[in-house]
Amino acid sequence: MPLGLLLLWLFALATRFWGLTRFPTLVFDEVYFARFGRNYLAGVPFFDAHPPLGKYLIALSIWLGGGFHPWGYRCLNALMGSLIPVAVAVLAYLLTRRSRVALLSGCFVALDGLFLVESRYALINVPLVLFGVVGQILWLWGLRYQGSARSLWLIAAGIAFGACVAVKWSGLGFLLGVGFFWLLQQRLPLPAEWKTPYQWWQMCLLLPLVTFVVYTLLWLPHRQFHPHQSLLDLHRQMFDFHRSVASTAHPYCSPWWSWPLLLRPMSYFFQRVRTLSEPVPVIGPPLPMADTQWVYAVYALFNPPLLWLGTLATLTLFPLGLTALAGRFVLLNYAANLLPWALVSRCVFIYHYLPAALYSFITLALVWEASHDWGVWARWARIAVVGVIVGSFLYWLPLYLGLPLTPHGFFRRMWLRSWI
Repeated sequence: MPLGLLLLWLFALATRFWGLTRFPTLVFDEVYFARFGRNYLAGVPFFDAHPPLGKYLIALSIWLGGGFHPWGYRCLNALMGSLIPVAVAVLAYLLTRRSRVALLSGCFVALDGLFLVESRYALINVPLVLFGVVGQILWLWGLRYQGSARSLWLIAAGIAFGACVAVKWSGLGFLLGVGFFWLLQQRLPLPAEWKTPYQWWQMCLLLPLVTFVVYTLLWLPHRQFHPHQSLLDLHRQMFDFHRSVASTAHPYCSPWWSWPLLLRPMSYFFQRVRTLSEPVPVIGPPLPMADTQWVYAVYALFNPPLLWLGTLATLTLFPLGLTALAGRFVLLNYAANLLPWALVSRCVFIYHYLPAALYSFITLALVWEASHDWGVWARWARIAVVGVIVGSFLYWLPLYLGLPLTPHGFFRRMWLRSWI
């Protein structure tokens, strides 16, 4: 297991750092988040529609990376992104005690396209997921203890959850997921290495209090730039902003129910050139497609077969999953990170599915492991599943890394009309 985790991390590290500075320009929401990080370092006040921690981390990345350039504002996010597959593997191991399920879960995340793309730019969904998963690992680990030791692990989990919510409010889904699991576990047996469930005051008082305190404290540096605004005023402005965003405010808006089907991925970067020697980005008007020889594109696209198989596995496990501890945990967390989006009326995007998607990947690993009892034919099905996922990762890799493609090669990878 330790060697497997090391190899998994090295693979994730290599894919996230290779060619990290390929596009010397601000890509997608880097135009906001990278500049916000620079503003913190320069002491310039600004309005942001999200809590501040994600931009603090980008500011730290700029400082560690030696300045406001692609390596500077991207390197820390790439490092955090390389840790997510390892964290998911640890989470799966705590749930199942099976190294094969754990490593397969981590490999699925490492072979996913959207987790890779989000890790390679100065965006904030990666720390959201990393802190959320770490919080759940600490929460599960605390079940091994009693007394004050258990409370200390719960406090550590609350710190991670507070950091998660301080990146985006949607990080509450990770906290909601463990809350649902705790409620359901009250009358169900626990594994031998776990003690009794958390007590009500630990889950209803201690954990929320620690999460809230950490969330509030993380606003203090931001408020130094806005001394005349209360924390309540800042939150009112943020809430009013999100409420004012129309459901059709962006061409890549996609309803929550479409995410498990991968109906509307997003273009983060697109550039047409005549030759591979041209500098990118090209200054000037877009090149007509008739004169285009090469295309550079970065797409916020999950690994399609992996996502669809994960959705199918979730639907398959749902009728039976609540009878097993790991199944209960992943299905409840999948629901906690997806279904609340049905209540959101503003424009939402495919990257909001990242937290729920990782549980569908763990679910796929659980179904893959369970298929060992299904007969000889299932062995070939397991081999085919892994082969298809690896093959599709390599096939769509140019769209994840922004490698040059011919126009024909680009459109050949657009399997659905809604992807364009």
